[in-house]
Amino acid sequence: MRKIFFLAPVLIIFSCQVQNEPPVINSINLTSSNIQKVEGAFLEFNYDFSDDSGLNQFRASVLDNFEDARLQSAPWNWQQDYDLSGTSSLDTIQVILPYPDLEIGRYELTITVQDIEEAETFKKTLFYIYE
Repeated sequence: MRKIFFLAPVLIIFSCQVQNEPPVINSINLTSSNIQKVEGAFLEFNYDFSDDSGLNQFRASVLDNFEDARLQSAPWNWQQDYDLSGTSSLDTIQVILPYPDLEIGRYELTITVQDIEEAETFKKTLFYIYE
């Protein structure tokens, strides 16, 4: 009987623990999904994230996503980490594109958001570079 009495509080504590939910990507919006290859061209996107426990950081990355890429063995890619704080964050980011090395084709923007408990979520968005 005593063993059951001692285990009951431990079982109650384990059954009441709340699981951390990953952060929420409320929106990722490109200002343009078709970008002309010209000097000074840039990718611009707006984001809106939230998390009940608190946001930590996010990573934005771009990778070419087309089979006939001229530089298949060394595709162009870009990656940047950004710190976050609080339970929600929204902002606009601009990425200068590498003219003239940028190729015509389809590219993939991936956003990965992490909360303070290291839970993550991600979203991918396509954009196109044209001549």
